[in-house]
Amino acid sequence: MKKIFIGIDVSKEKCDATAISAGNGLTGVEKLDYLVFENRPKGFRTLLSWAKKLRPDIPQEDILFVCETTGAYDRALCDYIYSKGLDIWRESALQILWSSGVRRGKDDKTDSLMIAEYALRHMDKVHLYESPDSRILEIRALFLYRRKLEQEKTSKLVRIKELEATAGKSRTLTFILRDAKKSIRQLEKSIKECEDKILELIEADKALNKSYQHLDSVKGLGIVNITALIVYTNNFKAFKTSRKMATYWGVAAFRSKSGTSVDKRADVRNLSSSMLKSYLTQAAMHTIAKGGIYHDYYHRKIAEGKTHSIALNNAKNKLLHLAMSLVTHDMDYEANHEFLRTQRVAN
Repeated sequence: MKKIFIGIDVSKEKCDATAISAGNGLTGVEKLDYLVFENRPKGFRTLLSWAKKLRPDIPQEDILFVCETTGAYDRALCDYIYSKGLDIWRESALQILWSSGVRRGKDDKTDSLMIAEYALRHMDKVHLYESPDSRILEIRALFLYRRKLEQEKTSKLVRIKELEATAGKSRTLTFILRDAKKSIRQLEKSIKECEDKILELIEADKALNKSYQHLDSVKGLGIVNITALIVYTNNFKAFKTSRKMATYWGVAAFRSKSGTSVDKRADVRNLSSSMLKSYLTQAAMHTIAKGGIYHDYYHRKIAEGKTHSIALNNAKNKLLHLAMSLVTHDMDYEANHEFLRTQRVAN
């Protein structure tokens, strides 16, 4: 049973940490201390030294560190704490925000307290962080590098369109246009080499390759989305449920309701990675265009009066749920997947 909860609000340069305990049952939450430390190894050592001194009589195994998922900013901190054999929980920022009720102000110190209190109240939901293995980290580096190359290519394509409209008989602009097209070809070659290297790393790992093959059986999920799913879920170990995964991708809808005066429709929140969400949008649109159950589902929602954005978001949500189901149940996709899955579970 954890006795001390340390909420950490992570930013690029620094982190704010607030430590609390459950109190004695009469006083409720007991605030122990507050610390600001640098978001680098020196600061991480400061954090652990500070945590040891909070309650010297309480072993470090009874301390739970908690932070929000912030992408690159919290990864080094989580890996450091994990490497020391201590427990850290990475939770969705959206999940914490919507579990914390009305707030009378916002700053980093207040946020760290909110995170600590969330952990104390929701110990039944804890999902401890596991550091990805070196192969997944290598795949992630290639994935992000490919993303950068892709952005450069898009930028150059825009420039080429502008040049084609204005080049005319100018020898200088004609040279620039020809050179820009040469750069595009080189970028396309580099992107393909990145993809080949990603596949090589995945195929060399039995568990990763199995996940890849299951996901590749879904029409519309290509190498980019499959790699993103494997990398950002730590091969589906980072999330307990597909609902939590959908929240991280920014496609899970949450409803606001209170009494008789507040009743807003379920809606998604912009607290997710725009990169992951945009890739998933492309996959969903491609899957719908391919026909089959997702095409039928999308058009059924449109016929029910749903807007394009809501119907598309629902399709994205279903895709993520399907992805987790395929990997969790060790199956390839089949048209009647859900029926077959329940039959296998029953047997």
